[in-house]
Amino acid sequence: MFAVTILGNNSAVPAFNRHPTSQVVTIDGHNYLVDCGEGTQIQLINYKIRRSKISHIFISHLHGDHYFGLIGLLNSFGLLSHQQELHVFGPSPLKEIIELQLKVADTKLCYDLHIHHITEAATLVDNEKLRVKCFRTNHRIECYGFSFEQKKQPRKLNIEKAKEFEIPANFYDRLKSGEDYTKKDGSIIKNELVTETAEPGKKICVLCRYKV
Repeated sequence: MFAVTILGNNSAVPAFNRHPTSQVVTIDGHNYLVDCGEGTQIQLINYKIRRSKISHIFISHLHGDHYFGLIGLLNSFGLLSHQQELHVFGPSPLKEIIELQLKVADTKLCYDLHIHHITEAATLVDNEKLRVKCFRTNHRIECYGFSFEQKKQPRKLNIEKAKEFEIPANFYDRLKSGEDYTKKDGSIIKNELVTETAEPGKKICVLCRYKV
């Protein structure tokens, strides 16, 4: 599944039924949070988005409506005994801000928090299913947009065809990766006879709009 949930897209001042900026990109059961304005935690609850599935947070820039909810979320993770390591990406002053807030409150987190500086366009996450990149955008202060690109999916297996050609189940994953199957008698079952091309991966960009 590839989905985007808009938790908030209002300006700096909250209003009834409107919330400061925050979005969740969901890919294959994993949630990626982009910006974290005030009220983000309540919106996560309202939309039934599991906080435990959030492993990466991306902050576009350091105007308050895009990150004032972040320290509260980090603290809640600790109160809820969150165990998964968490990666936060944002402009370089963000690390100092977070560390100061944790220090003055004498907060000890029970999970590993990794804060990554963004200073230029770069690839931030690159795994077998997803690639996340950042790019500079036009704003009054240093600001970044983020692109989420789902990588090419495995080929779709036609199980009935695979059984018809007597291909063992332990070879199915290799069929999905595009391999042909060689039978004991040396004959080759071409991959396209038992699989179909998967749909191409999807891509979305999330960025802050700024009127000049």
